[in-house]
Amino acid sequence: PVKMKSYMNVLRAVEAAGARAWLVGDAARMVVMGIEPEVMTLAVDSPDLSKLAKALGGTLDSRGTFPVLRGTVAGTPFRGLRLEGGSIEEDLARRDLSINAIALRSDGGTVDPFGGRLDVRNRVIRLTGDDIELVHRDPLRIVRMLRFASELGMDIFWKSDADVRTFLESHIDEIRKMPAERWGREIMSGTKRRPLQFIRLCDAYHLLPIFLKDLDALKQAPDGRGGTIFDHVLAVLGVIQDRIGTHKVMEKDAFILAGLFSRIGTRSLDDREMTPARERLISDYLKRWNVPAETIGEATAIIGGYRRFYEPRDEEQMCGYVLEQGMDAVEAGMEFARCVVAAEGLPFAETIEENQWNLAQVLRRFGAVASQMDGATRYLTGGEVMKMLGMSPGRKVGELLNDLDMAVGIGIVASRAEAEDWVRTYGA
Repeated sequence: PVKMKSYMNVLRAVEAAGARAWLVGDAARMVVMGIEPEVMTLAVDSPDLSKLAKALGGTLDSRGTFPVLRGTVAGTPFRGLRLEGGSIEEDLARRDLSINAIALRSDGGTVDPFGGRLDVRNRVIRLTGDDIELVHRDPLRIVRMLRFASELGMDIFWKSDADVRTFLESHIDEIRKMPAERWGREIMSGTKRRPLQFIRLCDAYHLLPIFLKDLDALKQAPDGRGGTIFDHVLAVLGVIQDRIGTHKVMEKDAFILAGLFSRIGTRSLDDREMTPARERLISDYLKRWNVPAETIGEATAIIGGYRRFYEPRDEEQMCGYVLEQGMDAVEAGMEFARCVVAAEGLPFAETIEENQWNLAQVLRRFGAVASQMDGATRYLTGGEVMKMLGMSPGRKVGELLNDLDMAVGIGIVASRAEAEDWVRTYGA
């Protein structure tokens, strides 16, 4: 059984320090669902969070819009936000969904003015108080509703469904004007665990033409097999979702974005090349969503390079990819190729397995370097190479180190002594 009472210890500690507190939000919902939250989220009724932080031995982070109290009680981490409104009921009324408008007290009691616990049991997502006014104040609540429905595998309550559809029909221009960054943040969250279900829900509510029009356009691109390119995107997202569920792939933004954008900018299954125009189209979307440049680069690298694993690649080629793009990027590209092959029934599964074996050998050898050199990535530094050969800094040193890396990756060099011999032989 889950240790459900740890939240009560946190609440009692906060109250002993002089403030009223309730477990709220995702943390309260998870407890109601029988899941132990990693971090306890509290609503705290205190006029002075700084004083409370000192009393609890915690810290107060005031950098954002709302100050956040962070601390730990008996090994249980928590974060506290100031109570919104004059009561816990008013605080809960500000929340989007009934299942997240539940508060738990330190005595084990529950504050549930909107029937959130019943909705958890019935596995339905409902706007708090069936109030469409929440959506009028912030239409992005629609996407959050879909995100929770897909992530938790729940149905949307009939009245919330009807109200949202009516709102979308009459406020489409208002929604289009919303900042792309806000849409992007919710889409990124929505696709993290169940990307197929989330995109299907967005499509069912006709949201794709608003924030992913180039994905929606793929419905008009025949695949030559009786379906569309859009169908292929959904198939790939389905495989990724299944593999996330069984922990075969990580919930990594770049990987999931690669699935979402893998066909954008194409009109045929034969469009395989990552052209500058396609890369720019994908990057423009993700920049508007305020996705970090590193993540954009990883996603476009996966999309542009995964098909090379459909052909046999020897250890030297795999080593070259690793040295050029890094271990994580190559592993992600290989895994993405496996997902696409499974989704589309392509005859490359055996070839990918052979490539995976060759990649594993390369990575094992680089791992041996780290184990022998206390975590260092090379047997020799640039300074050591220059001293051995009497060289000055320059391009020649870098090229020699890169060639040494290749020798390590393909198994020619397997120790520091062998690296020194190799440098003396090939660096002369």
